[in-house]
Amino acid sequence: MTSTPTVPDPSRRVTVSVPAWVASLSDPGVQVLGVLALLGLAAFGMFAWGWHGVAGTIFVPFQLPWMISASIGGLGLLGFTLGAWSIHVGRRQDAAHRAVIEDLVRDAAELAEGMASTGAFAERVRGRR
Repeated sequence: MTSTPTVPDPSRRVTVSVPAWVASLSDPGVQVLGVLALLGLAAFGMFAWGWHGVAGTIFVPFQLPWMISASIGGLGLLGFTLGAWSIHVGRRQDAAHRAVIEDLVRDAAELAEGMASTGAFAERVRGRR
């Protein structure tokens, strides 16, 4: 007895439910915020690494490479991260604002078109003269 393999039907769909926070991870904006948060944590890790290196070295001229490479590098990385975070959040807020304004303008145009098609606007204008 041999069974013949069945060909999968492409019209059939499978639905998998996941928690909302897992589904939100597919949003590119959330992914960027996650990467920027990791960069911020890396900057603080560089601060800790620099602190550890400076604290473990007694002779001051040997402390300078630790301060320059780790601490100042961490400060630069943190500045870059916070700047990129600010730009990203600002652009997302601007996009949300543009979407709301676009909906408002579309609704106003539909209202004006509806009033023009019924003649209600023309009657109101004639009544004022």
